[in-house]
Amino acid sequence: MRVGCVKVLGSLAAGLFFMSAGAMAAEPPKEMKLYVFSSGALNLDKSIIQNGASGKVQIPVAFFLIRHPKGDVLFDCGNNDKIITDPDYWGPFVKALDPGRSPDIAIDTQLSKINVKPSDIKYVVLGHFHVDHAGNIGKFLDSTFVFQRDEIKNAFWPAPGYATFFISDDFAMLRNGIGGGMPSKYKTIELDGDLDLFGDNSVYIHRAVSHTPGSQIMVVRLPKSGTMVLTSDAIYLKENLDKNLLPSIGSVYDPVGMLDAYAWVRRVRDVEGADIIYAHDPDTYKAHKHSPEYYE
Repeated sequence: MRVGCVKVLGSLAAGLFFMSAGAMAAEPPKEMKLYVFSSGALNLDKSIIQNGASGKVQIPVAFFLIRHPKGDVLFDCGNNDKIITDPDYWGPFVKALDPGRSPDIAIDTQLSKINVKPSDIKYVVLGHFHVDHAGNIGKFLDSTFVFQRDEIKNAFWPAPGYATFFISDDFAMLRNGIGGGMPSKYKTIELDGDLDLFGDNSVYIHRAVSHTPGSQIMVVRLPKSGTMVLTSDAIYLKENLDKNLLPSIGSVYDPVGMLDAYAWVRRVRDVEGADIIYAHDPDTYKAHKHSPEYYE
């Protein structure tokens, strides 16, 4: 299978391009919609996602669907649905994180409620490859996967000290077989920088070396709701952004890069009046519409 590979320079020029493109962008397609889903919840010590915090917190595991006239886009794909019926798939994670495992949280079940099938998804954009963001990759093998080159390399062979949240069985099927000329078995857009996915500035992917070596943030510009920023784990909580609080050391690969990501998101918020949805902030998640409701 032919695999596409795009390399985009991650530089100041890319950031300047983004800002100028945002100012000059055409109106977003009027058919665009954004749906907010959850792949259940996790229970953990708050100190993991906010350094210096204490106590237990239950966090949502959000993922998103953008409907665009040029194709449906999934941003992140949640926990692997195997944990619903196989309590051993995550090993000690199941007990440690106590994830939601109701059959109703299965990703294909949720998408079916808005009459979308996994095979309908044109692009799967991965904020990063951790267990709660890339779990269901195997259900979207007809799609084109969009990720940073640094992230896929790190997912298969993580940096020392940062292997905890990668489960290689979630994405092992992406690797081509013996003798393949290309490393990816399935359609791929492999990045080293930012990408305007449809060329109309309505779905913009920003490289943010922060939580992981190849973390990505998505900016979605909607015709009525305006600009929305989907942070994945580049920003865990609203309070983290407001107070410049980092997560614990095991949850941030590049602390300076994460603070840069905070600054980048603030700039989009301030320039465009953007609404920010953090993948794991319980209060922010509750305050937003959930599928089958949508933003347009």
